[in-house]
Amino acid sequence: MRLRRKQTRSIFTVELAKRLFDGSVGKQALDTIVREGFATKDYFVDGCWVSSIQDGIRGSRYKVNDTLSLIQDAANLWRYIKKDSIQKPVGGVRIPEQLLRVKFQGERLVLFSPWGPRYNQESPLIEKSDPEVRTFGEIQRTLATISGFGYDISFILMPADMYGIEINNFSPLFVNEYFKRVEELAFRELSSAASVDIKRWSRIREDNTKRYSQLREEIDETLFDQIKKSKFRNAVKVARVFNPTRAEESARRYCIERLVEGILIEELYSPIKLSIVRKEKDTLDGPLKRVYLMSNKAPWLGGK
Repeated sequence: MRLRRKQTRSIFTVELAKRLFDGSVGKQALDTIVREGFATKDYFVDGCWVSSIQDGIRGSRYKVNDTLSLIQDAANLWRYIKKDSIQKPVGGVRIPEQLLRVKFQGERLVLFSPWGPRYNQESPLIEKSDPEVRTFGEIQRTLATISGFGYDISFILMPADMYGIEINNFSPLFVNEYFKRVEELAFRELSSAASVDIKRWSRIREDNTKRYSQLREEIDETLFDQIKKSKFRNAVKVARVFNPTRAEESARRYCIERLVEGILIEELYSPIKLSIVRKEKDTLDGPLKRVYLMSNKAPWLGGK
């Protein structure tokens, strides 16, 4: 008869959670794994520890199955993100919650980066001296650092092909040729640090036509309930560069597309966005969690 291994449970205090995660998000994140059944929570009432909420609670603690190493891995990665971020992460407690969740579920950590069509060069070819090469080098190092905290990574790169073709009227041939080279570079540079998945925006839309159309219709009707008019005016200024005769139409289409993208990507993959643009460029990302660890930004704009 095979004997079952006795399961051990470690005691984990609220104070330790806050200390490990460098703030109150530690307690909030651990409360999430309690709700999801990966740990339990006890309450100190009248000199005794009890498992249900009662009047007169004087303290609380967590009981975690087997080992604290999973929590420590998540806490270490969260502290790295906070320490090395160029701009403050967006998503609050949802980021450490996700770091804990994938650890306890034994899943890969999903990271996501969109990549824009090339705007500043006439050739779709990527040379060794181009900013694309430097950016992928930094992405590789960042993914390797994250995996060093005990995470397997699924990295989704999204070439934003339809933004160039539909919104800015670029040649489909040029856009496709550029992204073909971006994809080759991504696999070559990043596969040592993560599982790389290339998903063009056109393909994501095609595979989710019904939901995409539904979201577009909803956002088209409520656009200025979702974004400030000052942000729309900024989008119009940019649109004038590419579509001077119909800048407002182009800007509106861009804003709607970005808002749809954020919602759809969150629904499909629930990733953490490894952003390669300035935080101010991400104001249309909606529900996406995002971190700002990259110094080599927007290579499709020449690194600006």
